[in-house]
Amino acid sequence: MNILLFLLFCTAAQAESLEAILPFQKQEPVPDFPSFTTKYDGHTLECFPKRVIEKKTRKNLIEYLCVKKHIQAADQGKREVDSQEQRGRDETKRLRQDVEDKAKTGGVIKVEIPQEDAKHPWIASYVARRKLENWYLGQYIRWLFPAKFYISLRPQLAGGTGNGVKSELRDAGSRAGFFYYYRFDSGIDLTFQYEGTIDWDKKGKFINLSDQSNTTRRLSYLSLAYEEYSLLVGKYWSAYYDIAGFTDYFMAFGAQGSGAFNNAGDGSASGTGRADSMLQFHAKVGDFESTWQYQWRHSGQHGTDSTYRYAVAASTLYKGWMQLSGITVGAAFSYAKFDTFTPLMRSYGLEGDDQSYIIGFKYKKEKLYASGVFSYTKNHMNDERGIYFDAFGSELYLHYDYSETIRLAGGINWLSPHEGGYESEYSVKNLILSAQYTFGKKTFDDLVYIEVTVPAGKLSDGRTMGTSIAIGLRYLIDL
Repeated sequence: MNILLFLLFCTAAQAESLEAILPFQKQEPVPDFPSFTTKYDGHTLECFPKRVIEKKTRKNLIEYLCVKKHIQAADQGKREVDSQEQRGRDETKRLRQDVEDKAKTGGVIKVEIPQEDAKHPWIASYVARRKLENWYLGQYIRWLFPAKFYISLRPQLAGGTGNGVKSELRDAGSRAGFFYYYRFDSGIDLTFQYEGTIDWDKKGKFINLSDQSNTTRRLSYLSLAYEEYSLLVGKYWSAYYDIAGFTDYFMAFGAQGSGAFNNAGDGSASGTGRADSMLQFHAKVGDFESTWQYQWRHSGQHGTDSTYRYAVAASTLYKGWMQLSGITVGAAFSYAKFDTFTPLMRSYGLEGDDQSYIIGFKYKKEKLYASGVFSYTKNHMNDERGIYFDAFGSELYLHYDYSETIRLAGGINWLSPHEGGYESEYSVKNLILSAQYTFGKKTFDDLVYIEVTVPAGKLSDGRTMGTSIAIGLRYLIDL
């Protein structure tokens, strides 16, 4: 992706509406100049004045925003997915819904007209048409194609109490991305998404979209879909995460018992989190949704000189009870075949192939959301030293929307080694409490929060950890 183009889109002004159809926000009083219509790319555009651009030469310009004439405002009724922040496959559905809504409102084009010309609609129309036909002025065009740019900033102040850990300002998963969605006349949907982390290191790029490592590249995939079937290739949320994502809603802590994210990473190699080097097929038949996934030969767990010969995963969700009771249930597994076992791998406790199994449920009704997962993993989870073990794990999550702006959440993360040759005292037993305040569009994409975790587990040497507190902000710049 052209990073200059991305930054251009990110710095563009946004807004809510003009005549109920323009997705931009009025930052200044609308100047008293007439609107006009013009022709561009075979369409009739209706142009509305937005602001005055003052020049030192006194030859001021009037900025107009133009849309296709007679278009209807996007349907604000019932959406396929909720507007609040989503996880995994549901997050993709929401991005696609946003692009579709923008397509319904038509393309938005920005053009600047000399103030004297703007007084006469027929002259303004001629000037606008000439400018829009000039390729150089293409930089003023926004949303002419079904795409979406976004940045989610997530600074966080976190630290421990009573365990000698100092509070520090850190990044909590800031990311930026590009999402493209197009539906052909044949009914086939094409989707492309690239999402990378934001690099706060002044020595690096602020938006690290060019780095292809799994430490900075969160998502990068291409998919084709027809009706209820889709085929995807690249790096995307795994079949296993279809279930593990039920409980992955905490702001700072959590996601320690599901097995989705292992070895202090994103689960890309094992195929349980954001799986890389992947071919994935997804289908919806009646009340069932299923995903099948295959990863070809790729590097294994970091630091163990391992290689996966292949990895497979699958999930099934049943949504037949959703309309009546708000309940969804599902199950998934992931199996990753190691190529060979090296002495270094065995020294880290890896004694067989990487296996993960999970079942879960989620319940949503009005202001209440509750979910739970239970997992069993082999040669998949490790302790703070990097030593692997077989384990049972569980996560419970609950949130209640006290009002449209205040959300209270809580839950438990639990992970316990099971049999095998693992002899250390490591375990995870965390109680997590969170309070969140959302602002802006009140979708819990933009929010401030405080979150506390009270651990009762142990490190491998038997030491216990103290209470930790995190205070943070999430702010979505959505273009």
